[in-house]
Amino acid sequence: MGRSFAITTSTPSVQLDGAARGEISFTVTNSIGRPVRARVLIEPEGAARKEWLTLVGEPERDLPSDGTLQYTVQVAVPPGTPDGTYSFHPSVVNVEHPDEEFSLGPAVAIQVSRPVEPVRGKRFPWWAVALAAGILFITLTVALVARAHRDPGTGGSGDAGFLHFDGTASYIDLGNPRSLNIEGPITLEAWIRPLALDGLRDIVAHGYILSPPREIFFRIVNGTYQVGSWDGGDHSAVARVPSSDVGQWIHLAGVYDGAQWLLYRNGELLVSTPQPPDVVHSFSAPWAIGARGGGGERFFQGDMRDVLIWNVPRSQEEIRSDMQRAPKKDAPGLVGYWPLDDGQGSIARDMSPHQHHGVLREAAWDSR
Repeated sequence: MGRSFAITTSTPSVQLDGAARGEISFTVTNSIGRPVRARVLIEPEGAARKEWLTLVGEPERDLPSDGTLQYTVQVAVPPGTPDGTYSFHPSVVNVEHPDEEFSLGPAVAIQVSRPVEPVRGKRFPWWAVALAAGILFITLTVALVARAHRDPGTGGSGDAGFLHFDGTASYIDLGNPRSLNIEGPITLEAWIRPLALDGLRDIVAHGYILSPPREIFFRIVNGTYQVGSWDGGDHSAVARVPSSDVGQWIHLAGVYDGAQWLLYRNGELLVSTPQPPDVVHSFSAPWAIGARGGGGERFFQGDMRDVLIWNVPRSQEEIRSDMQRAPKKDAPGLVGYWPLDDGQGSIARDMSPHQHHGVLREAAWDSR
């Protein structure tokens, strides 16, 4: 499944007027390399409702190679809707190949709040505004500090959510974005809480495909942690899983630096295995979190959060110092970062600049 269109919204949120109406525009660029017939879908998330959203104009249009079209979505929130933040996202598919060529756009927020009526005949209590502002500042400061300094004992965050994988059908479909077709050095990272060590259970995987034989894997196999690649033969670093890891949050990192595969657990090197200089190839195949690329088998069982993909070899010092905090968006080599703390909806947000948002397949949000 490919990420074949670039979708850009004019603003991250819709501004509603006094009648709770507003609109937003977005552009779609064809990156497939040939003309296509594209269909735009507007998909509500969480408690938002489809009837609030109206796409102006025809949803299907001809899109030239490298061409760009602009669309507008009108929003009308009905009276009586509870205050809160709602959201939706646009998506685009190639009408001829909807399962292979599609893209998910960024989420757009809708802030619903009733207007505040002024108190007549009384002096406005500015002290209350100042107090509320102070409380809000303290709350935001605490949240940011908690986000930047994570508790390693709970999957990178003491109070953030995570995603649960049932070991039989759950995974995240990342599609096949071009920037994830990595050649050469690579780093894979994740916080996991494994609940099963038997069989073959992918944490992150690219492929596999058989012609030519290609795969990049980060996984558990019959009681071992493994990171590596396959081109007809395995090139990997393998280490035994400590029995104490079952049911506990563990940070894993796998690195190919051009000369060896290295595997780290909680910032400590478990094993390094020398490799030829060309064992990580660029190839076209889907990526997935929690299963083989495209799903269907090798399902992870347990909990996961903070999944990262880099196209550079990260050092032990970088892994150790950064594993308890979110990466900077402009961090060199960062091509994908899925916190997996969205908490609702069917989309796993990629917080890197590439926005390779994934689609949840049977996985469940949690916060325990």
